[in-house]
Amino acid sequence: MRKKVNKILFCCLILIGFIRNSSFGQEYKDVAWNDPRPNDSAYYAMREKISIPPFGLKKVQRLVEQRVKSLPDEAMVDYDAGISSVNFDKLSFEEKFTYTMIHPEIYSQACAERMFVFDPQNKIFGHLLFVYNGVFWSERQLHFMKKNKKRVIDLIMDQADRNHMLGLNYKTALIEIDAWESIPSLVSFYQKNPKDKDILTTLLQLIKKSELKEFEQSKIYNKLYGADTHYDSWINFSSANEVYIIESAQACYKKRQNQ
Repeated sequence: MRKKVNKILFCCLILIGFIRNSSFGQEYKDVAWNDPRPNDSAYYAMREKISIPPFGLKKVQRLVEQRVKSLPDEAMVDYDAGISSVNFDKLSFEEKFTYTMIHPEIYSQACAERMFVFDPQNKIFGHLLFVYNGVFWSERQLHFMKKNKKRVIDLIMDQADRNHMLGLNYKTALIEIDAWESIPSLVSFYQKNPKDKDILTTLLQLIKKSELKEFEQSKIYNKLYGADTHYDSWINFSSANEVYIIESAQACYKKRQNQ
């Protein structure tokens, strides 16, 4: 488990990284230190919204509620909030999927304060917001998703198409399992839901995981993931940036498909 002091250090590094990055054009006027402006709140709410799978939902919720009742109110270190191995193993594949999507098992003493960027709906971020929730998937849950990668991707994209929404947990899961196979579906879904710029962020993360030299040498990569960036780094949304990300993702898919 990571100690609380590491979380404090992590928060400090984010702050230092932001201050350093401000000289590269992302200035203080673009950031709210506490709460977002009212007209930006709705977009942040959309970025944070998670998808709730329907498979065995009530059964899974009962198991989670029973486990949550036994958790400590406060803890100085991270801790595992997972249900017992016996209960986990009894779940069907679809129920394990629901459980994993609605209940990441690792509770973390993460930094509570973060930076809110003004006009986020017109920006493309380098990272998603999952880390700020203070919860993370356990090794057991990550193993489940990676072992069943194709089935997890199919469930995520099927549910996204049915509900016309790709929640933060779904996006993060695709990144965690390096779901490059989902790129065509993500591109198609984004074209039907262009307001959700975090789909472009998901594509960026999948390209980044593929370690493509062309992408790593690009201006966009340097602005989002270069030496002088931070977790909240962004680029402004434009048609040119949108096209570049989609075309890079498609090229990434073709390259990995042929490997």
